[in-house]
Amino acid sequence: MRENIFIAILLVIITAVYSLVLVNVYGNTKAAEDTAEYAAVSEDGVSPDEAAYLTEKGLPGETEGFWAAAAKGQAPADTDTKAEVKEQYVPEEQPVTAVQSYTIPEQVYHGDLLVRPSVSTDGLSAIKLWAEDKDDDEDEVAAPQPVNIIIDLDYNSDVDDTAALRVAAILDRMGRIRLKAAMASTGGDKVCKALHAQLSYDGYGSVPIGKAVQDVPGGSPYWDDLISHYFTAGDYRLYNSVELYKQVLRELDRQEKEKEKERKRYKEKFECKDDELPEELKEVEKLRIVTTGYLVNVAGLLQDPEGYSLVSRYVDSIWITGGIYLQGDDHNFVVTKACADAARYVLSASSVGLVFSSSASVENEDGNVIFCGSGIQYLDKNGTDPVAMAYRDYAKANNTSLVGGRNAWDPFCLWAASLTLEETNLHLEAVNMMIGDSGYNIISYELPPNCRIIRRNSTELGWYTAQLEGLINAGYR
Repeated sequence: MRENIFIAILLVIITAVYSLVLVNVYGNTKAAEDTAEYAAVSEDGVSPDEAAYLTEKGLPGETEGFWAAAAKGQAPADTDTKAEVKEQYVPEEQPVTAVQSYTIPEQVYHGDLLVRPSVSTDGLSAIKLWAEDKDDDEDEVAAPQPVNIIIDLDYNSDVDDTAALRVAAILDRMGRIRLKAAMASTGGDKVCKALHAQLSYDGYGSVPIGKAVQDVPGGSPYWDDLISHYFTAGDYRLYNSVELYKQVLRELDRQEKEKEKERKRYKEKFECKDDELPEELKEVEKLRIVTTGYLVNVAGLLQDPEGYSLVSRYVDSIWITGGIYLQGDDHNFVVTKACADAARYVLSASSVGLVFSSSASVENEDGNVIFCGSGIQYLDKNGTDPVAMAYRDYAKANNTSLVGGRNAWDPFCLWAASLTLEETNLHLEAVNMMIGDSGYNIISYELPPNCRIIRRNSTELGWYTAQLEGLINAGYR
C-alpha cells in the first residue's frame, strides 16, 4: 500500500516538472516569434547623399573623460570640458517645436533653478550578482561613485520598460546610481501617471516625471492597472521634459559654481595650481541620460540653446536603446516621422558621446535572446507587484505567454549604463551609424565612427539574464 502511494506521489511530481518545462519552452518560443513580428524589416535604405550628410568625422569627446576611459575598458571618469560658455539671456519659457532642423544651436547659458531632490528608499545589502567570488582574506574594493541618471522611457510599446524602471530603482537603493528624473517619450497624461504609479510602489514617488514634448501616439494594456493600484496624486510632480532636463542640469551647474569658489579659496590659502588640487575639488559632477524609447525629448533638449549648453558641460554620455545590427527598422526610430527626425537629429547634433544598445547587444547571431521578467511573475503569488502585473496584462492583451520572460532590450541598456564595463562584462565598439528619413539605420565599420555600440564579452546569455533577473526580483515584497 505504501509503495503504491509513493509511486503515485512520484508520478505527480514528474508530471508537474514536465509541465513547467513545456510552459517555459513555449514561453521562450512565443517571445522569439513576437520579436520577429515586432521588428518589421524595411527595404528602403540610406541614399549616398544621406550617408555623406550623416557621417561624422570623429567621436565627440574621443580623447577625454568618458570616452578615454571607455576605450581603455575602465570606469567612466568625470572631467571638466574646459569650454568657456558665454552668458546670455534666454527666456524662461522655450517653445518646443517639431524636430526638423539639423543646425546645431549656439552655446548659450542662463540662470539657476533648483530641482527638488529625488527620494531614495533604504539600501539593499548583499546584492552583488555581478561581482566575482573573492577569498575571505582579500581586501574589499570600494564601490565606484554613484552615477547620476535620467531615464527616458516610451513606457508603452512593450513591457520591458517596466523592468528597466525597476532596475533603476534597485540600483538607486544600492547606491550605485542617483535616479534624478524619469521622462515619458509617449504623449498623454496617462503614461506619466502609470510611470509614477510604478515608482511609487518602489518607494520613488517623489522622483519628478517629464511629459513628452512630442505627442507620439501610444497606449498600453498595463497603464490602467498600475494607475488604479498605485497612483498617488499627493507626490505627483509633472513637468515638460525639456524643462525638467534643464532643471536637473542647472542644479549640477549650481553645485559646480560652488565648487569653483572652493577651488579659488583653496588655491589662495595653499598657493597651489589647478593640478595640485584635491581630487574632490577637481571633479566636475556629471549626469548620464539613458533612453529606452523615442528620442523626441533628447532632441528637444539639444535644440534648446540653454539645454545644448548644459548638456555639453554636464552630460558625459547618452545611452540609447535602439538600432538594428547591421541594418534594419528599429521600432524606436521608425514608429513615427517625428521619432525618425528626432533620432537623426540626436545622431548629428549631440555634443557628447552616444552609446547605442543595438539588437546585437541582447541577442546572438543564432537568434538566442536575453530575456527577463520570468522570476518576478513566479514570485508574485498575490498579484501585487506592478512589474509582474504589467507582464501579465501585456501577455493577455497580445494573446501570448511571457512565462519565460520578455526580451530584455530596455533593462539591459539601463543596467549597462549604470555600472562599470568590468562589472557588466561588456565592451564598447566604435562604429558609424546612419539613420535615413524613414528611421532605417545602417551600422558600418568602414566609415569613420560617430558613436559606439554595446557588445557583450560572452555569448553565454544566462549570466546576463541572471543579473537582470536578480535586480528585478529584488523589488518584490
